[in-house]
Amino acid sequence: MIGQGIPEPPSRTWAEVDLGAIRHNVRALKRRANGSGTRLMAVVKADAYGHGAVPTARAALEAGADSLAVVTAEEGAELRNAGINAPILVFTDLLPGTLTLAKENRLQVTAHSIPSAKRIAAQPGLEAHLKVNTGMNRWGVEPNEVGEARKILGDRMIGVYTHLASADSDKQVTHRQLHAFDEVLAAHPFGGVLVHAANSAGTLWHPSSHYDCIRPGVALYGLHPAGDEGDPEREDLRPALSLKSYVAGVRRLSPGEGVSYGLTFRAGEPMYAATVPVGYAEGYRRSLSNRAAALVRGERRPLLGRVTMDACIFGVDKIVEVGDEVVLIGKQGAESVRAEEVGGWAGTINYEVTTGIQGRRVERSYT
Repeated sequence: MIGQGIPEPPSRTWAEVDLGAIRHNVRALKRRANGSGTRLMAVVKADAYGHGAVPTARAALEAGADSLAVVTAEEGAELRNAGINAPILVFTDLLPGTLTLAKENRLQVTAHSIPSAKRIAAQPGLEAHLKVNTGMNRWGVEPNEVGEARKILGDRMIGVYTHLASADSDKQVTHRQLHAFDEVLAAHPFGGVLVHAANSAGTLWHPSSHYDCIRPGVALYGLHPAGDEGDPEREDLRPALSLKSYVAGVRRLSPGEGVSYGLTFRAGEPMYAATVPVGYAEGYRRSLSNRAAALVRGERRPLLGRVTMDACIFGVDKIVEVGDEVVLIGKQGAESVRAEEVGGWAGTINYEVTTGIQGRRVERSYT
């Protein structure tokens, strides 16, 4: 704890990322792969789901990841500028200007349509994966267009993949998607081309989706693919991110006194309230108001009233002091607050919770 006599916290609010947990998760997921030769593509898009793309990518590769995946050419260029030389796939469709950036940074790109394949073919030297739409209806060529797209890409096509829409929740839908993908593979034999489909949920629960390569994202970070419904530790996954702040002030409330905007919480009896300098500007959502809890001195403390832009207030007892560490996500002593819980309180999912922690006010440190 930060308390009296301990050095000041690194910032108002900070995130601690356990790279050892990320290495553990990569190894655990590789053990789940259906086949000893199955590769692992570590998805580090969106600044590694709020964990920091460059340190996370390095840790994943050290632990045995074979390649990386991002969403934009700019994300791939960031990794290259940091000296990372592993293969990097860009998931989304790119326009001519960003295709040039991809080529300059030796990024593999994705063909999502016939026009997309033609744009890629017009850029000599680019390697491409072909994305097939098997039912998610977001990106990808239709199965009846695969032959034409493959012909356009020629020998620059080095991969083919699809994406599972409901691998965390609906086995029947997942099986239909995989059946449709298998039909494409049977109709167009792709010798020497990397075949992949398994996201985190596919990696954990659908071995038939593993093909040549698994492609976990959220599970790399010790987050459960089912959002607020699961416990990652049951899947041998270790949460990597902790979000922390500190007690900036403590005051005593009399019965009837309220706190924060709108005074939506009022004390029913004498109590103590601690002001913590974290708010929605740091990614701690306003929808957590009157619902969440944090850890102070090893105990859960309820969030009182509305989360504001720069601060929120937790109910405490008189032993809490200015400077005490506040754990908003993570462990303190025997207690923990998981990102899945925070997502449930906020009416969202753990993905959105961690990717939202990217503001300039949140300093990251790595262990």
